[in-house]
Amino acid sequence: MKTNFFKSEAFRCVIVLFVITVVMCGLLAVLNDLLYVSDKERLNRAVLKVYGKEVEASVLDGFGEGEADSGEIIKAYCFTDEGVYYELYNSKSSNIGYKNGSVTLWVLVKYENDKPVSVENVVLDSYEKQTLMSSFSTSFFEKYTSLTTEELESGKLFSTSAGAGSVQNIVSGATYSSNAMNGAVNTVLLYLWGEAV
Repeated sequence: MKTNFFKSEAFRCVIVLFVITVVMCGLLAVLNDLLYVSDKERLNRAVLKVYGKEVEASVLDGFGEGEADSGEIIKAYCFTDEGVYYELYNSKSSNIGYKNGSVTLWVLVKYENDKPVSVENVVLDSYEKQTLMSSFSTSFFEKYTSLTTEELESGKLFSTSAGAGSVQNIVSGATYSSNAMNGAVNTVLLYLWGEAV
């Protein structure tokens, strides 16, 4: 006995799955448009998070190609506010964190007379394979802004050990993650005050 395929249970299942697929694709397309965040909006959010207010920033070219032992500068931006020039670096540590993971930070640098003079702020952007990240309080990040212009020019870097010429910055129990944070900041310091990346 021959059955009609178009009246069968299998055909109804195929139609139902097809309708579900079309509806879901349409819903995803609408949500993609509604939730899309442009590169400019991401930059504005980063500047607001690091600087504390909205300013118009522009891209600094030539980053994302070189690497230092401590990490790499992925992107860099610049802006001027109230007559003061700033550069904002998105810096990622090399695989020196916990389980060879990395940390990516935003590092804000202030300029005077066309020279970098201070690290104004450091904010966590993202991390890979790191644990105990909630242990890093504001005081840990504030230590990165403590160096004077003279100390920066003399080549001081951050370390998890108290070595000569370095500033110890560590969270107890999160040594490897601290090391990754220091590496991301040191990459910017080396680029600006030491050997270019």
